[in-house]
Order: sequence, then C-alpha cells, then structure tokens
Amino acid sequence: MKILAAFDSFKESMSAIEAGEAVKKASCHTVIIKALADGGEGTMDAVNDYLKGNIHTVEVTGPLFEKTSARLSICNDLAIIESAQACGLDLLTEEKKNALLTTTYGVGEMILYAYNHQVRNFMITLGGSSTNDGGAGMLSALGIRFYNKEKHLMIPTARSLKDIDEIDLSEYLLKDCHFIAACDVTNPLTGIEGATYIFGPQKKIKKEDLQEVDKGMSHYADKTAYILNKDNRAYPGAGAAGGLGFAIVSYLNGQLKSGFDMVASYTCLEEAIKEADIIFTGEGKMDRQTLQGKTPFGVLQLAKKYHKKVIAFSGRVEDKELLLKAGFENVYCINHEDLPLKELLKKGKDNLYLEVKRYCDEYL
Repeated sequence: MKILAAFDSFKESMSAIEAGEAVKKASCHTVIIKALADGGEGTMDAVNDYLKGNIHTVEVTGPLFEKTSARLSICNDLAIIESAQACGLDLLTEEKKNALLTTTYGVGEMILYAYNHQVRNFMITLGGSSTNDGGAGMLSALGIRFYNKEKHLMIPTARSLKDIDEIDLSEYLLKDCHFIAACDVTNPLTGIEGATYIFGPQKKIKKEDLQEVDKGMSHYADKTAYILNKDNRAYPGAGAAGGLGFAIVSYLNGQLKSGFDMVASYTCLEEAIKEADIIFTGEGKMDRQTLQGKTPFGVLQLAKKYHKKVIAFSGRVEDKELLLKAGFENVYCINHEDLPLKELLKKGKDNLYLEVKRYCDEYL
C-alpha cells in the first residue's frame, strides 16, 4: 500500500515536512511526502524544497518601520517572497498591532534585493500581513513616489492614504518583471467586503475608524485609477494583505492566483495523488474555514478526481459534520489531553505520530 502524506504546516508546532515524517514513522507501508501550503506561512519553504533553490536572509524595513530580518528563496530566475516575512502580524506583539501605522515597505525591499540578483520572475505570498496600506509602502520602496498637497514626499500608511495628492511613476526601478501573487481570498479593495472592513479589525483597526480608513483607501484607488487609467479596486483578491493584492495587479501588472493551486503545480501533487492508494492530509486547525481554499480541502478536491480516500488529522477540529459532508473520509483530532496550548504545540509531532499509528493499526 502506498500512502501519500500531503500536509500543510501545523503553525508553531511542526512543519509540513515534519508532519509527513511523523506519518512515515507511524506506518509500515510506503509513505510519499508532499509538503504543501496555501499561500500563507510555509509556502516559500515548500516550493523551495522542490525547486532546490537557495534561501537568502536580508535586513529590511519591518511593519513599524524598524529593521527586521526576512528570508526569501531564489531559484534560478524565480524569487519566492512571503510578504509576512517583512510585514507579518506575527512580527508584532499584541500591544503594537495597529494597521493604521504599518507598512509593506520591506516587501518592496525584498523584491529589489532579488531584482539586483538578476531575478525577473516573482511569486509573492499574501497571507498573514499586519498592514492596510494598499501596498503603497511596497511601491515606495520600488521607486514610485507619493506626495501630499504640500508636495512633501510620503510613505503612505492606512492613516495617511487620504493625504495622497500626486503619484509619480518616473523613478520606478523595475523593468521586464513578471509577478504572480498567491492569494486565498477574493475580497475587493474597498467597501464592506473590502480589505479594511473584513480584515482591519483583526489587525487592530478600531470599529469607529473603519469608515474613515476605507474612505482613505478609496481615495488612493481614485488616484491610482487616474494615473494608470485603469481601476482594479473590484478585482477579486485586491483586498488581500491590506490591499497589497491591489498594488501588485495595478502597478506591477501582476496576477493573483490560488496559493494552493500554485504550490500543487510546483510540487506535482496531482501525479502523486494518482499513484497513491490513500491520502493523509491536515493542518493545525480544521473547521468550516478549511473549505474556503485551505490546503486539506485542495487535496480533497484533487483526490476526488481519482476517487481516492482522504483522511485528515488536525490539532483542533471544529465543524466536523461539515468537513465529512465535504468528502473527507474522516477527520481526527490528534490532541486528547487537556493541556495548555503551549504544551500541546510542543507535543504535536508525537501526537500526530500516535494518531496516525492508531489509524494504520486499525484500518490498514
């Protein structure tokens, strides 16, 4: 029997590779490991492993304009950049989270670093950002100039998007580049389904500020439409990463694609599913959100094409009936002890091993 272990990472507990290794250790059958991601944390490492690229560590501007270290992958003429490495919510303590003040400037610096290493093709992941600046910080790092009414140069944040009076493209630094962004949401830039209203509160934008911030984002979109003669504010995914998706589509002429689909393509996942007898998948938490393009659901959809059984394992399981109705053969929670989360995260690899072993001993 051939088992395909096609996991995403279990955040703060184990990588996708480590999850696969736990399955291999637990089973006496042949286990093929495919480390996956959906455009969020772990995407760069997953794709880099398959393309045999090199990881570079660079100092860039962090979310609050402080210096931070960021990792990116260069695989020949392709750079894989996780925006969260420069502007991720996880880089900030709870008390410092405030999307009115955060910037994507460091993402632009990562792009420039790769560009100066002769890279012209870019894959940028948009998950996990702390920002709501419409990607204006990134654009500033790439040479696009924003001026206020007093003709002062500015690096706009969510708070100051409303102050943009002029946009100057004459010093844009990139030539002959191609951008694809991994995106797992379809929200527009503005409006009640846009970046500010949907994602702003989790980035600590206060409820009473949402209308004003969205108004500033609309002003930025108006200025962009005027200078570029195109309006992408309603483009599906424009609101990803606080509007970074909008900047990539509008100014960099990039495309937004499903993060899972991109990783699945690079890793030849479909071919591995064809050859497997049964598929194990999972990630840190599985619930109704899993069915909105997350890795286990992506694996399930491909497996359905070949009538393959999919068993899921997760650190926390909610909405199990919905998951089973979607087509998972079963969904197992690997944690059975009433312990603090910190302790459960430490025991993740061992608990996954035990749950998989229990399943294999009973059913395979």
